[in-house]
This record gives sequence, C-alpha cells and structure tokens, in this order.
Amino acid sequence: MFSTISWVSLGLVLAGIVIHWFVLPSPRLVKREAVGAGGDRPWSGCCGGKLSTLACAVALGSLVILFVTGFGGRLLLGEQIHGYTLMMHVGLAPVFVISAGVVVIAWSHRCRLNEYDRRGLVSLLCLKKTAPADTVDLGWKLTFWLALALVVPVSLSMMLGMFQIFGTHGQELLISLHQYTSLALTLVIMIHIHFVIRRQCK
Repeated sequence: MFSTISWVSLGLVLAGIVIHWFVLPSPRLVKREAVGAGGDRPWSGCCGGKLSTLACAVALGSLVILFVTGFGGRLLLGEQIHGYTLMMHVGLAPVFVISAGVVVIAWSHRCRLNEYDRRGLVSLLCLKKTAPADTVDLGWKLTFWLALALVVPVSLSMMLGMFQIFGTHGQELLISLHQYTSLALTLVIMIHIHFVIRRQCK
C-alpha cells in the first residue's frame, strides 16, 4: 500500500511540476508586469550568504541520501530497510536535522509572508480571483514553511520510536507516521525547489 501511494504521489508531483512549468507564465514576467504597473517588489531570493547556501546543500544532499536509503529498497525491491543501509540512514538523520535548523535561522526572515503574500493567500482561501503580483512569491514561501513543519514529525516519530514505552503497536504507528511524513516532506521540497528555480529563471 505504501509503495503504491509513494509511486502515485511522486508521479503526480512530477507531472504537476512539468505542467506548471510549461503552462503558467514565468514569475519573472509577472514580476516585471507588476513593477511596470507601479508595484515595486524587489526579490533577493530565499537563500543568501555562504552559511545558508552550505546548509541548503547539506540538507538537500542528506535528504536525497535519506530518501534513497529509506525508500529505495521498499519501492524497488519491496524490502524493509536493514543492515548497512539502516546504519547509514540513522547516522545521517542528525546531519539533516541540524542543517535544517540552520536553514530556519538563515532563511526565515527572507521567507516571511509580506502584505502581497497575505492578500493573495486570503484571496485563494476565499476562492476569489487573485492578481498575479499577489501570488508570485506565495508558492515557494508556503512550501518552505510547510517543509519545516514536516521536519518535526519526521524527526520526532523516529526518535520516539526508539523508546519501549509505546509498546509494539505504538512503535508500528510511529514507523508508519515516519514513512508518510517523510514522503510528504520529500514531495513538498520537490515543489519548493521547482518554485525557487522558476522564480530565478529569466
């Protein structure tokens, strides 16, 4: 069941990214139109500085390895993680958590929602027509905060699962929670990277 959900969700996200890339207008074009209309909204990018760039590279690199070690055998061979793969997965997890913490400190100010973003978000939630200039930065900012929120259950579910106080059934639930939140985290980060790349493309 989990393998099917994983393949379907990965396929849907990749298909959505491809369609979004070719169908919707470039964010750069929307930005230029907004500036031309009198709405100057400078954008310096979500990441900046050597420390945040390094933290981003470490977080993404470790996430890729964690995904391969955690899901590779399950999706391709139908096997649970074990042996040296499990050791690598567990050993690299703290690196990802620490680098994610550095990303929070370095990027949170740049990824905060401004007046335009809040106005666009309210319009979307109310199913109202939104101006392109109000949603041009909304995607990568929301996926940034959603990814950071998902890091919490991903980390805690595995840490709490190491204690025997939850019993066998509780540990099974925690493992399932870890798997599904890890999958959700991977999908959200894929979407976030897509939005960031589109935002910087000319």
